[in-house]
Amino acid sequence: MLGIDSSTKTEDIKRLYRKLAAKYHPDKHQGNPLADLAEEKFKEINEAYHALVGEEVHYKKPKTSGKRKKNKNNYNDISENAKDSLYKGLNYFNGGNFHRAIENFTNALNFSKNPTLYNLLGLAYLEINEYRKSIDPLVKATELDDTNGKYFFDAGYAFYQLKVWDAAVHFLIEAYNLLEDTRKLASACVYIAICNYNVGKTARVEFFLEEAVNYDTENTSYRILLEEFKRSNPDELSQRSKFLNKLDRFSIASQVEESLGNLFHNIFSKQ
Repeated sequence: MLGIDSSTKTEDIKRLYRKLAAKYHPDKHQGNPLADLAEEKFKEINEAYHALVGEEVHYKKPKTSGKRKKNKNNYNDISENAKDSLYKGLNYFNGGNFHRAIENFTNALNFSKNPTLYNLLGLAYLEINEYRKSIDPLVKATELDDTNGKYFFDAGYAFYQLKVWDAAVHFLIEAYNLLEDTRKLASACVYIAICNYNVGKTARVEFFLEEAVNYDTENTSYRILLEEFKRSNPDELSQRSKFLNKLDRFSIASQVEESLGNLFHNIFSKQ
C-alpha cells in the first residue's frame, strides 16, 4: 500500500505515510463521490504504516487553504457603552448569574458587533444548557472571525451537545486546523472521534484518538480510551453501546475561564 521495499528507511516510511494520509484523509473528501474510497484508502494506509513501523507517530494537521477573515479583536473599537455592559456581563458570568450575563452581553452587542461578544453570549447560553439558543451567536462569532480556533471549538461543542454530529464535526475540524494550544487540540480530537463513532465512521475514530494522545501525552485517559477502542468491535451492538458509554464519560467541557481571563486583561488592563 505504501509502495516501499525492505530497504526503505523508517524516516522515509514516515514521510510517505504523512503524504498519503494527507491526500486520503476522509475529512478532505466530505460530500465527494470518492469519499468512501478515500476512507478505505486512509484505513489501509494506517494499517500498513503501523504494521511496518509499529509505533504511533504524530501526524501534523494540514493547514487550511483559502483566505480567511482575520479579525484582530481590537478592543479599543468597542464603544464605551458596549464595554460597560460587557464588564457587567463578565461579572455576572463569573458570579454564576448567567441569565443576567446574557442580558448584558446582548445589550453590548447592540453597540458593537464584535465576535468575542457573540462568543461570550453563546457561552453563557451553554452554561444554562440552552444549546439551541447558543448556536446562532457561537456560529456568528466564527463568521466574523474565522481565524479563531476557539470560536469553532465552542460552536462544535454546542452542536455536539445537540447530537448534530455532522455540524459538530464541521466546526471541530475547523478548530483542529486552527488551534495552537495542544490540550484544546486534544479535546477537539476526542470530540471529533466521538461524533464519528456515533455515525459509524470508525476509521476516523482511531485516527483522532491517536491525535488526542499525541497532542496531550500526559493525559492517560486518552491513551486508555484509544486502547479500549482498539480492543472493541464496533460492529457488535453490545460492545458498541458499552464503548459509547465510555466515550461519554471522557467528554470534556468547554474551558471558558481562560477566554474570560484573557478578555478581562485585553479590555480593561489599560483603564
